[in-house]
Amino acid sequence: MAQDGNIKVTFVSQKIKKIRWIPEDYAEAQCFFTGSWDDEVNNIKVWVLDYINDNEVKYPKYVSNFVVEGNVTEIQFTGKNVIAVSTSDGKVRLLQISEYERKTPLKEVFIWNNLHKIAGRACPCTSLATMEGDIATVGEDGNVNILNSRRGDITRTITDADSCSLHSVCFIKHNEVITGNLRGHMKIWDLRSSDNKPTHSFLFGGDQLAATCIINHPTQPYYILAGSESGEIAMWDLRVNTFPSTLKAHPSGVTEMKFHPENPNKLLTSSLSGELWEWNMEAVMKNTKTTENWIALQDKNTTQTNTLLESFKPLNSFDCNKGNILVAGENEAIHFIKNFKY
Repeated sequence: MAQDGNIKVTFVSQKIKKIRWIPEDYAEAQCFFTGSWDDEVNNIKVWVLDYINDNEVKYPKYVSNFVVEGNVTEIQFTGKNVIAVSTSDGKVRLLQISEYERKTPLKEVFIWNNLHKIAGRACPCTSLATMEGDIATVGEDGNVNILNSRRGDITRTITDADSCSLHSVCFIKHNEVITGNLRGHMKIWDLRSSDNKPTHSFLFGGDQLAATCIINHPTQPYYILAGSESGEIAMWDLRVNTFPSTLKAHPSGVTEMKFHPENPNKLLTSSLSGELWEWNMEAVMKNTKTTENWIALQDKNTTQTNTLLESFKPLNSFDCNKGNILVAGENEAIHFIKNFKY
């Protein structure tokens, strides 16, 4: 458990769906984004860590605001100072912040309206992923869209990619994405193919549980990890056609998973049950040659874990920058964890 002295809490009177650091080139990040949900007016806000009322400790200070219709469902960077934001009204926006002055308001670069719709009416864009300026979006209509953030156009649409709502998406390579649906069906799509059929499909597990988030390993991208609405984490090695290693992790749904950007052996996960956990994945990731060396995920206690934060309400999102972690969720607060040993 992180020491209380290393956790600062700021109440912001908004439920936060996503939180993201704005990286700096040669220093620890000082600014970040939040995206709200379940409010009368939702927004993307820019915050800066600053000294408040002569306090010796830095706390988040709100500096600018961009109003959006609907709930924010995802925020991902497409470039150094540009983010893609998906919302529950089926839209995706590209927003830019000044490279030189973080306190300037966000500027809209592109907007894609009605990306996802059912019977002609907008439905939620549930998630998005980015890679080298390309954006993959999924929604409740079961469609996948590939957007070009440089030109602002739609380069590909996979209609009826799934018969039910898609909840998660991740780029495996520049020309491949993987999606997860409401029933735990995972599908891999070759974006070069004109055929709207997956190249591979497999199940999360025996139960029909939604795949709530998907990531791949930063240095070994053939390892795919997915979290489910039941709190399970599954891991696939795409080089081997085998069932996934599955771990019953959190007591409730996994909301977000990330490898620490400075240490690919550190996995962090957050949950609807209010925990932020750190996982030591070094032993699991050591196998790169043969399946005999594979160390299966079997039990939370067989993999080194550390509880970084426990909340009485769901944690929806977190982000890491060097030794600092931001966490937010349903308790209308931003948790700032300092001195994380990565």
